[in-house]
Amino acid sequence: MKPHHDKSRSHGFSLVEVALSMVVLSITLLVSVQVLNQTQRTWKRAVARVEQFREARLAFESITQNLTQAILNTYQAYQYNDGDTPTIPQSKTEVPTRYLRQSELQFVTGQAATLLPQAPAELLPTHALFFQARLGLSEREGYAGLNRLLCGRGYFIMHGDDEAFRPRHVTARNSRFRLWEYRPPAEENSVYAVKPGEWFSKAAENIVTSDETITNPSDSRPVAANIIALVISPQVTADDAAHKKTTPWWIAPEYSFDSAALANTSTDSPQGTQHMLPPRVVVTLVAIDEASARNLADRHPDDVPQLVPPGAFAKRDDLQSDLKALEEKLRAEQLNYRVFSSTINLRNSKWGLLR
Repeated sequence: MKPHHDKSRSHGFSLVEVALSMVVLSITLLVSVQVLNQTQRTWKRAVARVEQFREARLAFESITQNLTQAILNTYQAYQYNDGDTPTIPQSKTEVPTRYLRQSELQFVTGQAATLLPQAPAELLPTHALFFQARLGLSEREGYAGLNRLLCGRGYFIMHGDDEAFRPRHVTARNSRFRLWEYRPPAEENSVYAVKPGEWFSKAAENIVTSDETITNPSDSRPVAANIIALVISPQVTADDAAHKKTTPWWIAPEYSFDSAALANTSTDSPQGTQHMLPPRVVVTLVAIDEASARNLADRHPDDVPQLVPPGAFAKRDDLQSDLKALEEKLRAEQLNYRVFSSTINLRNSKWGLLR
C-alpha cells in the first residue's frame, strides 16, 4: 500500500520563526558583547590598580625598611653654658655644670611645606621625614662594599611633571603627585658642618633634571607616582603612654618632631625628647591608581589638584576623621585608592621612661 503524504505540512521554517530566531540571536549577541566589554573594563581597572599599587607598596616597604635603621648616635657630654654650643667652653676657666645629652645627627618630621620652604607650599601636601642611617650609599670608587656608611635619607610628596625622567620617545606630559626620596651619598653628609635642618632644606630643589650627569647627580629622585598623602606620626610605646596617662603620640601631637629641638621638657626631664629617637613611628601612605590619575589630570590640566582637605593631618587626635574626609573626597572624585599603614619600631631608639 502506498504511503500517504500530507502535502499541507512544510519541511522548513516559517518567516515568523526565522525572524524570532534572529531577534533572540541578536539579543544574545548584544548581551554577550556588553558582558565582554564590562569584563574587559573591569580587568583593565584591576590590572591598573594592581600595577600601580604594586609600585606604591614597594615604595612603602622602602620607607619602612630604611626607617627602622634611623640613628642618632646620642652621647653624654659636659654642659658648660646655655649658648648655641653648650658643650664647648667659652673660656679656659669655664667649668662644666652637668652632663648633657648630645648628638650631631637629626631625626625630623612635620609638614612638608614647613620643612622644605624652597618649594611652593601647594606642591607639597601632607608630611615629610628626614633622618640619618647606615645605608652605605656612596659615589666614590672603591666604596661600594662599605655598606655601613652613614647617609642622610628623606621622603616627601611633590606634584610636578615628568619631563626630566620620561623616555625621549614619549611626548605626552604627565603631571602627577609623586613620592620623592632624598638620598645624598655618604660623602655629602653635611650634618656635622651645618645647623640642624639645613642639611635637607633644599631636598625639593635638588631633584632629578633633564641635564643631570653622572658626575653631577641629583640627590632627590621619584620612587613612586600617584602618592597623594604621606602621614608620619612619631609615638611612644603603649607602656610609656600608660605610665604618663596620655596618648602614645604625646611627643608629637601635631606630627612635628625634631630631635635637635628642646621639646617636651619637664622638671624631671629638662631636656625632654631632645636628641632622642621616638620608639615608634606610624607611617600612613595613600595612593591612587594610574587610571584615576589620568582622569584627575584631565580635569585639572593647568592647576594642582587639591585632594587633601584644608587643615587635614595637622593634629594627631584628628587622624581618623582626617583620613575619612580624604577618602570621601577621593570617592567624590571617583578615584580608586588604597591606604597603607604600619607601625615601625626604631631599632636604634634608646628610649627610657621619662620619669
